[in-house]
Amino acid sequence: MFRLGLSVVVLCAWVEGAFAQGAYSLEHRDWEVSAFGGGSFVEKFELPTSVSGNGQQSSRTVGMRYASGYEVGLRVNQNLGDFGAATLEYSFANQPLTFTNLSPSIPTLSLGQAVHHLTYGVSYLPMSRLRRFRPYGGAGAGAALFYIHKDSKSEASELGLALRDSWKFVVSLGGGFKYLVGDQVALTLDVKDHLSGIPTYGLPKSAQIVNGQFQPGLFNSGIMNNVQINFGVAFQWDEWSP
Repeated sequence: MFRLGLSVVVLCAWVEGAFAQGAYSLEHRDWEVSAFGGGSFVEKFELPTSVSGNGQQSSRTVGMRYASGYEVGLRVNQNLGDFGAATLEYSFANQPLTFTNLSPSIPTLSLGQAVHHLTYGVSYLPMSRLRRFRPYGGAGAGAALFYIHKDSKSEASELGLALRDSWKFVVSLGGGFKYLVGDQVALTLDVKDHLSGIPTYGLPKSAQIVNGQFQPGLFNSGIMNNVQINFGVAFQWDEWSP
């Protein structure tokens, strides 16, 4: 997917250079709404978690693996002058989660999961709205919801785990480009990294042994990088005034 995206960037830059030889009346409008889709990718975590009980203290490493999944979303963009923009964005990603080594009796637990992101951000576009090809870089902030499917919660409950959905504050960093293919229609390519804390899904930060029973825990230290690569189609319009 990265190679495809790079090829698109090179092609659009070449076409932009060709069009620069002549004048044209197309320009990016004040407002833009776009639908996009692509993939979402998260690294694997190995989290040392303390275990207390029976007068002893030990540790076990709990693993978390997020499967790569498809992502879809919607974005509303407002151009602020020639070189700035503000964006409200929502995305949904299907990313199943697998726990490993939660307890001696639960060596592996696979869960259906969806990750929702809602962010508001600003971006800088070094090329004016009169250029077809407009690269950008930007940053934003918002929230992420890590939603465990109901059937997976039921399966976990049968194992003695009361899992909950987790909310996390998110900082979004990234960039991309948009290319105007016609009056009011543009193609987009984006690469973004959503940085957040690691969710605990309702598990305590340490495991315990109570009356001979092992109660799993999860020490969620660190930062999660959720990288999203997507392509989209945008429709643009100017602010109407009577």
